Amino acid sequence: MMIAQTTMIAGCLAILIYIAIVISVNSVGRDPTSQNLLDTLLRSDTLRDEQISKSLNYVHKSDTGMSMQNVLLNGINLSSNQFLPLFDSTPYASKGHIELSVPCDSSSPEISYFQVLVGRAPNVTALTPAYVKEVSVPPDMCIYHTQFGFGDPVSDILLKNTAGKSIVLGGPHAVVISTHETYTPTVPSFKDIQHKAGY
Repeated sequence: MMIAQTTMIAGCLAILIYIAIVISVNSVGRDPTSQNLLDTLLRSDTLRDEQISKSLNYVHKSDTGMSMQNVLLNGINLSSNQFLPLFDSTPYASKGHIELSVPCDSSSPEISYFQVLVGRAPNVTALTPAYVKEVSVPPDMCIYHTQFGFGDPVSDILLKNTAGKSIVLGGPHAVVISTHETYTPTVPSFKDIQHKAGY
């Protein structure tokens, strides 16, 4: 009896929320003041996006639009010079931070077995991730950090094995990518041109 009442109350609450949303949407569509407010917000967003896309030195000062993804590398076997795509935000460019949790050489853990390649494919460049000694346990798990996108636009991130040997990645190994913002670059990338051409 108690469960039936709880279910009925939850159902009524859901219906009331739905009615409130429908009324709000309809009133925004009819009220000229609300429409002017929406137009102003859209213009403001467009101006902000243009400012970001035209300035390579722009530094984001807010966490609006921040997202994070954790790429688990369990069971992945990378041969020497093989790479693994981790992130693609095409047609937008992104700025953010990368953390790697990967195996390393116990005699020189500060030199990573992996490069992080960033850019707009096929034009990518290598970042050198910084070793974080305090939270690393060589050779099983070493932590590296790097930033991307604070310069040329970045829409693609890849992980490349530069160790000169095959590496099997296990349970604790992962890549965390957090993006602080995305913007529309002023120059289309090779992939943008391909997409528009229908490839």
